[in-house]
Amino acid sequence: MSLKLIHFPLTRSLRVVWALNELGLDAEVETRPFDRAKLKEPEYLALNPLGKTPVFFDGGKRMIESTAIMEYLANKYADGRLTRQPSDEDYGDYLQWLHFGEAGMGGYVGMLIGQTALLPEDQRIPAMKVWSENETKNCLNFLEQSLGDDGYLLGEFSLADIAVVYMLFLVKVTRNGGLMGEKTNAYFKRATEREAWKKATALEP
Repeated sequence: MSLKLIHFPLTRSLRVVWALNELGLDAEVETRPFDRAKLKEPEYLALNPLGKTPVFFDGGKRMIESTAIMEYLANKYADGRLTRQPSDEDYGDYLQWLHFGEAGMGGYVGMLIGQTALLPEDQRIPAMKVWSENETKNCLNFLEQSLGDDGYLLGEFSLADIAVVYMLFLVKVTRNGGLMGEKTNAYFKRATEREAWKKATALEP
């Protein structure tokens, strides 16, 4: 096993570092400062042609989708820990939350971040801000209604929590945390008190 992750703090590669820590897997984690311009340079494009993060290698195999990398690691090297199998009663719930963390929330949260934090103010579009805020609220309301008063999405912690909590982290770090409900805030606090999260977020270039 020769695992390597090129990690940029705050980006989706954080999911992979967190998963590695939770699964107890050893990997080379090369932490680089996030510089959008450098992601478009030939050296990095040779690693990830999309100019995005993350980029992960298992020997000669390259992967670039954070949730896929987590599943790959858990199933190939950790006996399926933190996942669910087709025979499990909550297998469908697991898959739904795992993909909701990116496919369900990602586009709306990304647009909201662009319209409230990333883009210069003169490039922001008020109508897009309202739309992305409303759609993000819709996702967060669904999450709020689905959460219990304690525990995680499936009761015990799973990769689905890593997928979803990273999106909540983006909402928080861009000062949009006011959109999150009481149960969602408590859930985020529980997840980010885990030692594996603290270790992942402590990495610096």
